[in-house]
Amino acid sequence: MDKTKIHPLVILNLFINAIAMGMFASDKYSENYSITFTVLFVFFISLTIYGLARNSNIDQ
Repeated sequence: MDKTKIHPLVILNLFINAIAMGMFASDKYSENYSITFTVLFVFFISLTIYGLARNSNIDQ
């Protein structure tokens, strides 16, 4: 398996985008497409956690 680290700015970008998706989903909660942004929020948060875990495992 390739042992290259994910750049910290990419992880920061994922986190910022996740926060933006979560805020937009909560703002438009009454409309039908808020489910899409909630799913994107969960997906981006999980990618952020995966990136942090992967980078910490590579450092060890």
